[in-house]
Amino acid sequence: MSKKIKMAALDCGNSSYRLVLGTYENDELKMETIAQEKNAMINIDGFYYWDVLKMYQFLIDNLKKLVMRGDIPDSIAVSTWGVDFGLYDEEGFRIGDVLSYRNTFGEDVINKIERGDLEDLFMRTGILSDRINSIYLLSALQELMPSKIEACRHVLMIPDIFNYLLTGIMMNEPSELSTTQLFNSKTKSVDESVCEFFGIPAEWFSEIGEHGKMIGKILPAVKDQIGSDKDIPVICVPSHDTAAAVSAIPADKEEFLFISSGTWALIGAELEQPIINEKVLKAGLTNEVGAFNKITLLKNSTGMFVLEKMKTEYEEEVGKEISWDEFLNIKPIRIDEEIININSADFFNPSSMSKAIMNSINSNNVGKVDWGNLIDVVERSMAENYASTLSDVEEVIGKKFDSVYIVGGGSKNSRINRLTAEYTRKDIITCGDESTSLGNLGIQLNYFFPEFTLKSIRGILKNSIDMIIYKPDM
Repeated sequence: MSKKIKMAALDCGNSSYRLVLGTYENDELKMETIAQEKNAMINIDGFYYWDVLKMYQFLIDNLKKLVMRGDIPDSIAVSTWGVDFGLYDEEGFRIGDVLSYRNTFGEDVINKIERGDLEDLFMRTGILSDRINSIYLLSALQELMPSKIEACRHVLMIPDIFNYLLTGIMMNEPSELSTTQLFNSKTKSVDESVCEFFGIPAEWFSEIGEHGKMIGKILPAVKDQIGSDKDIPVICVPSHDTAAAVSAIPADKEEFLFISSGTWALIGAELEQPIINEKVLKAGLTNEVGAFNKITLLKNSTGMFVLEKMKTEYEEEVGKEISWDEFLNIKPIRIDEEIININSADFFNPSSMSKAIMNSINSNNVGKVDWGNLIDVVERSMAENYASTLSDVEEVIGKKFDSVYIVGGGSKNSRINRLTAEYTRKDIITCGDESTSLGNLGIQLNYFFPEFTLKSIRGILKNSIDMIIYKPDM
């Protein structure tokens, strides 16, 4: 009989965050959601921020809840979205609040860089130049908030911030760091030439963590807060939620296609090594780092954010909150069957998403919004984007696949799944909306069982996943 191990995983997304407890025993992992809260950006004087301290307090409160009920975790790990970061001074204090990638000043920076330089940055790092990459936001602060940059001595990504608050140790996790475009996907290190190009000191980044290893044990003050005298280790896991979710995909082959569908849709394939060439650049793909230095060759596309914004606007119109099923099943007055460019800048963060879509499809409906039709247009467009991107991925890799795994909250949208099966002519295998938490917990197991490989971890997690297969002719 194997030892029972309890692991806590903080899973933070753009729309919600939650703490889950994973219990591993007899080669089986069971997961329980302890608490979940909505997440949202805060708009202050035209700038969008994240309330990181509120999320951290949520973590502390619910770790305390676990202790009080006798479920003291044997380890803790954190996964969040990518690209966003906090600045820290020489004494280790955070400088101001954490800005969101939904601010547009990163776009202002990238628009001033010559195309040849952007291509060179890709060839150096394997990471596509994108307006939301951390480097463009960080570079913009040099002019926008120079006093903060002047005081800066350390840069921590959001999950690194949680790990620092828990342990007092500054560390940069590789999957998260790869979303900055300062990290070289070939060397798995911060690229000093890229730092020099942007005038960013490479010394601002800390030691790079190793998946499955301990970052440190929780601080005495944290032990006091949660009411435990146990030295709980904080584990380095793929802290970019995409990398964590892909870790949980129950694939039995070395390479496979996936879509990680949440606020963003990350569409791509898991590979052993990065592919850095003109074809990849032309296809708009990027080489992010996954679990145990795997590569997720992917495209960062618009995901459920458009539908999330539309749902909020519809709720404001009707004056009440409704379920996702109610919203997605609104009957259309008519069906346009149009396809829009779901990745258009028009849908990045408009004041009214429904108006932006109506303008894009040249709707003549000047009266009541045809919500059902707009939902149909968005779902068709998302599925078409999935299909065309996956085709590009196959072209770059030089290999065809019969199936695609979908993980994340968006995997629950059965109509997009059916449309994607129709457009790709592939089996669509959904793995549920708990993949980020499962991947986080699975990699924590490597700390307790160093002999566990990614393949064996996936074999364990497979029993915790309810898979649904959508066939092309369903």
